[in-house]
Amino acid sequence: MPYIPDIDIRDYIVLDDVMEKYGLGPNGATILASDLMIQYIDDLKYEIDQYNPDWVLVDTTGQLELFSFRETGPLIANSLGIQPIQKAVSFLFDANFVLRPNGFISTLLLAASVQFRFKNISQINILSKADLLDENQIEMIVNWSQDFMALEDSTNEREQGLIRELSMLISDVFLQMGSTAELIPCSTLEEKSLDLVFGYLQRLFDSDQSKFY
Repeated sequence: MPYIPDIDIRDYIVLDDVMEKYGLGPNGATILASDLMIQYIDDLKYEIDQYNPDWVLVDTTGQLELFSFRETGPLIANSLGIQPIQKAVSFLFDANFVLRPNGFISTLLLAASVQFRFKNISQINILSKADLLDENQIEMIVNWSQDFMALEDSTNEREQGLIRELSMLISDVFLQMGSTAELIPCSTLEEKSLDLVFGYLQRLFDSDQSKFY
């Protein structure tokens, strides 16, 4: 990883050890390792408590099927921290993938499915790698996240054939459902990005109770 975490799950679970102990390949061992995390919840909570933090950032695996779409993911997320500690799940929209309506809609479906999986926890949607986009592109994508009529219009203009028809149908579903969480442009190269995320969380949570996300 490009940073050293204060608390590292690899102190408890090492992929090579799981492969050797259970006779699994890397894919099977990665899935099992994700499930084994639940055994160390109390240890992780204890380590977190030793820091007495105001905020905790939990960086999960980038593969949704290993955390969000397995039973252990929501269980772990709900187990870390007790009330009045509040939590939120962050879902990243990859800037490279959401420049076209069909890519945006596909990502929006994933974001909605994750929100459904973590239904007891608030979710914020982040447009990651925003430094790769110009201001007009950022404005367009953020607008799509809040104005599904605009998304539908862009789909009608920019997509063709079956992709257009499917995208129109799916965007119409979101149009009927109403707006989703605000999409927050973010880049690791710009300090203001963290301010934007922090400000959003301050609005999302009661600032007197917020200790965890």
